Amino acid sequence: MKDWIPLIQSLIWPVLIVGLVIKFRSSLHRLADTITSRVSQGASFEAGASGVRLGPASPQTPSGPEPEPGAQPVLNAASASAEPRPDTTSVNTIHLAHTARREKQLDRGNYQYHGIHAFLVGDDDRDLDRVTKVVYHLHPTFYEPNRIVTDRKTDFALRTAGWGMFNLTADVHLEGRATPLRLERYINF
Repeated sequence: MKDWIPLIQSLIWPVLIVGLVIKFRSSLHRLADTITSRVSQGASFEAGASGVRLGPASPQTPSGPEPEPGAQPVLNAASASAEPRPDTTSVNTIHLAHTARREKQLDRGNYQYHGIHAFLVGDDDRDLDRVTKVVYHLHPTFYEPNRIVTDRKTDFALRTAGWGMFNLTADVHLEGRATPLRLERYINF
């Protein structure tokens, strides 16, 4: 009997796993069907901390028809909350920065909306004192994709919401400069 103990110990886990698979086979089959269905429809599936991923690389890609131009909602300042400032992208001494936060109450169909807060940051606080206005150029699907901001107190902040990632450009008009400074920022969630 003493020789059988190591064999029994090594067989306990495989036998237990096979028994659980047999007991929950209908649930496991439904899970496999659901994953297969999601991936075949273009959605992604991720599992565990190891980063197992099936489907497309971007889980933010919505399915269904794209909304018409002007379909992106406009947020007012009262509905947007203060958020910490992220790392910025350097261009000269003035930078364009952004934060984005999930806004479930704005969702429409399969489109997951995020509150977007874009603003300027200077290497020195006085850098922004030279700015007279900022013209933000959003993706064409936004309502009024070109927006002008003149409020220095908010660091020329723009608040809006969107469902997809895009390149935001900003023309920063400065005192004593004929052409505006063009800044770009990739808006991601």
